[in-house]
This record gives sequence, C-alpha cells and structure tokens, in this order.
Amino acid sequence: MTEGDKADGSPNYEAQLAEQHHRLALARAGYTPPAPEPYELEDSVATAPGVSVVVRDRRIIWLDIHPDLLTQPPGAVSKPMREAINAALEQSLIDTPGAGDPGPDLAALGQQLADFTRQGGETLRRIQSLLDASMAKTGISGDSTPQYVDHVFQDAMDVVASTQAALSADPAPMVVGEGSDDANEINAAVTSGQVDALSLTVVALQYPPAQLTQAVIQAVNTAIDEWERRSAAVDRPALDVAALQAVSEQAEKVREQSMQHLRAYTTSLTSIMRTVD
Repeated sequence: MTEGDKADGSPNYEAQLAEQHHRLALARAGYTPPAPEPYELEDSVATAPGVSVVVRDRRIIWLDIHPDLLTQPPGAVSKPMREAINAALEQSLIDTPGAGDPGPDLAALGQQLADFTRQGGETLRRIQSLLDASMAKTGISGDSTPQYVDHVFQDAMDVVASTQAALSADPAPMVVGEGSDDANEINAAVTSGQVDALSLTVVALQYPPAQLTQAVIQAVNTAIDEWERRSAAVDRPALDVAALQAVSEQAEKVREQSMQHLRAYTTSLTSIMRTVD
C-alpha cells in the first residue's frame, strides 16, 4: 500500500496533494524531483441513448450499440455515438495529458463564474435581508452587510479575463485528425481531442454489430492518432510567461482576500446571532 492510500484501500487525496506540492517546491528550487510512483488509470466510461463506450489511455477499447438504434438513419446513429465517445475522451485526456492537448475552456469558465457571481450575490442579499428583518423585529442593532464579500466574485472573474488576455496573444492553431475504417464506410474527424464529425454510410449500418463497432473504433482511433501526431508537431509560439506569472500572483491575492473577507463576515454574523440569543 502506498503512502497515498488509506488503510481501507481508498485513495488518500490529501497525501497525494502534499506529495505534488513537495515535487513542485523541488522543481522551483532547481532540483530534479524523484519520479512519481506509477499508477494505473481507470477506464473512462460513458453512455448515450443506445450507446456505451469505454476509453483507456485516449483510445476506444470497447463500444456497444443497441440493435434498435441501428434501425435509424445514419445521422441518428452517429449522433449518440459521438456524444458517448466525446464524454469518455474528455475524461481520458484529463487523466493522460499529452503534447498539443487543448487548454482549459476559459470562456466556459468565465461564464460559470459569471453565473456563480450572480447566484452568490443573490444569496448574500437574501441573507442580509433576512438578518435585517430579524434585527428589526428584536430591536437589535448591527452591521449585516457582506463587507465586500460580493466583490470577491468579480475579482475572480478578473483573474479569468487576465488569463484569457495572456493566452489570446498566442492562440493554438487548429489541428484536425481524420480516420476511416478499411472499407471507407465510416469516417471520423477529431479536433481539440473531440470527435467533431462521425459519418456512417447506409452500407455500414448493414454490417453485423460486431463488425460495425470495430469499424467505428478503427475510424475514431485512427483520427485520434493523426490528431495527436499533428498537434505534437505544431510549432507553437511562446506564451507570455511574465503575464501568466502576474495572473498567478493576482489569483493568489484574490484567494487570500477571499478568506479574509469571509472570515470577517462570518465573525460579524456570529456576533449578531449571539446578540439575538
């Protein structure tokens, strides 16, 4: 049992995180950290209506298609297959990153933060409104304002915007990988680690189920092979390291300020609640 595992066999994530922090500290100090212990990755499993898929180490190893789905037109068959394959591929790329892989979707992260900002602000306003009503009924005085806690959400969004600005000057070029089965009845295209296109001919739908699944696996895995080779070979412009370092420092300041504001607000609310008691 490794140091990162608990006695009951479940992983000890705190120990694993501490180990990674230690390795990072060694790297920053100029030392070569020891190689981490090898570990076995779990298979990525995903489903869609009528389709199940298993991906291991960024390649499809198993695909199952319900017979009822094969009575549909080619487009209706390929759509759930593409959805299931992409869901499994997304997790597998996270587990086994490689050269040329797409970076995080900062636009999506920015939207999530925007939604969180709105919801968080509404929650804080509701808390303040309930406290003000309770204090008015009991005749208790106190400050129930969030004390700049709500501004932390905007600070976090500013960090994302800064990261986008630092990376946008060096956008990664679009790379496409293509693949097909031996009979060229099934064709796949992969971009940014996802299957953008998966086309099946009417002839392909007449394959026996086992032959059809193997043909799809061959087409998609071949497209992934080509996408990985092309992505790794792309001459990418250097990132603005200084700008990214500034973003990292800004993010750390936001984290520290967040904790300070939240502690102050919690202390204020605790003081008010004690008065109510």
